[in-house]
Amino acid sequence: MIVDEEHDTSYKQDAPAPRYNGRDTALVLAKIHGGDAVLSTATPSLESLYNCRIGRMTKVELTEKYYGAAESDVEIIDTSAERRKRGMAGSFSFKLINHIRETLSEGGQVLLLRGRRAYSPSVQCFTCGDIPKCPHCNVPLSMHKQEGLLMCHYCGWRTPYTGICGKCGGELIPLGAGTQKIEEEAAALFPDAKVARLDSDVAMSSGKEISIIRDFAAKKIDILVGTQIVTKGFDFDNLSLVAVLQADSLLAQQDFRADERAVQLLEQFRGRSGRRGRKGLFVIQTSQPSHPVYQLFLQEESVSVNADKSLLDNMMQERYAFGYPPFSRVVKVLLKDTYEARVEKMSMELTAEIRNAFGLSSAGFVQDSSACVSVVGPYSPPVDKQYDHYVKNIRINLRKDNALASRKQKLAEVVDAFARNHAYPGHIALDVDPV
Repeated sequence: MIVDEEHDTSYKQDAPAPRYNGRDTALVLAKIHGGDAVLSTATPSLESLYNCRIGRMTKVELTEKYYGAAESDVEIIDTSAERRKRGMAGSFSFKLINHIRETLSEGGQVLLLRGRRAYSPSVQCFTCGDIPKCPHCNVPLSMHKQEGLLMCHYCGWRTPYTGICGKCGGELIPLGAGTQKIEEEAAALFPDAKVARLDSDVAMSSGKEISIIRDFAAKKIDILVGTQIVTKGFDFDNLSLVAVLQADSLLAQQDFRADERAVQLLEQFRGRSGRRGRKGLFVIQTSQPSHPVYQLFLQEESVSVNADKSLLDNMMQERYAFGYPPFSRVVKVLLKDTYEARVEKMSMELTAEIRNAFGLSSAGFVQDSSACVSVVGPYSPPVDKQYDHYVKNIRINLRKDNALASRKQKLAEVVDAFARNHAYPGHIALDVDPV
């Protein structure tokens, strides 16, 4: 059983049920049939690194790249400093612009990563300051300029974009830049270059995604702008420059895995360049150039070689100190209801019953590696209303020891009994090891 890119979060299905991780399912299936399992990746998850350390898995390293290519050079550009020096043109620093021009003059190709699709993630009224939100989800509407729409990226609700505030009649202005805007800026900065875009909006058009990839591979496209879609698995022999725009959005996540995932995505993206013996260049534009995640890429060795050292080793120590995976199992209890007051009441009562079942105090909260069970919540997720349903989460951390199975069983029984006793079926779901 071979699982390629084992760290990839797309292996996890979190909605609808059944909620499972394809990587873990493969491991269980191999065990059932007495077979071997190979987890392949250049950026292993901390869980897999931990399993190697304790002897549950065997670590095998590939010390050479295909075609014997060297690691790409890395340049970190401080966008805050560049703005103070008036060294920015929209989303592009003058330094990056020069790199792109040099690459194009040498006949090379450029790949630009921006982690947000659409033209801008939101719009705001210049007069009253209102930011239009989805009527069904508590999230700002994204501006899709080419389609002339404001759209919710959660439920898909959309409305025509008029540029006029619905509350006061003032002018709506875009906030931030998505892939559509980056594509527009690149086309204006490099008018002689063929610029294209690849994100989920483009991928929805039948055959368009394959056409763009083929054209880029055939050197018919000079600059390709994309979201995370462009970071995985592609092998373009003429690609010599890859750059991340507004990289800090990768770190600005309410997730204890944010740094780990940023390292994985950036290393995967760096690996797209210089794949045929030519040394590539990897550029990161950030306003936090001293952040440990970015500094990791300035080391001489590849991140995959240093995967159990430096920053990643510090991550492992932090996870141990606070009782997070891989030293525990996380179970998220999700409650959804069309009535906000009811989901608030039910989530409070369920949290109290879970705490009582495990003999936990409801006063204060301290989480560390010595706790067998810890309960956090109830709390609202970053988007606390989705599809007209209000959302509350409860997070339970269960320490990995001989009693783990019995604790998971007890938790399931408590939640199931609560749903029956309160006539609240269909509103509660359990998500083990959420991503």
